[in-house]
Amino acid sequence: MSVLKKPEVTARYSKHFLGAHADFSELELDDKDPGHAMVKRHNPNKLRPVLVFLDGTGKEVARHRGKLEVEDALLLDRYVAEKHYLKTGDFAAFRKAQ
Repeated sequence: MSVLKKPEVTARYSKHFLGAHADFSELELDDKDPGHAMVKRHNPNKLRPVLVFLDGTGKEVARHRGKLEVEDALLLDRYVAEKHYLKTGDFAAFRKAQ
């Protein structure tokens, strides 16, 4: 089961974030297509899974690639929702300090 489907994670994420799912696994990224700019900017290598958190202006404030355990998912929620990225700068440092 995906960590994002765990009740404790779902409750926290749905309270703080608006989620969107996209599967880019078979997408051909055409350099001439301006519609692909967002994909190239946030997931240029089409890695899966990847979570990207944007602030209200569309600026990326956090990113996580790969498998995520419940404990780290909840910590990532705190990191973004409580705006720790403004103080610590990176999730790995925030996680280490916890």
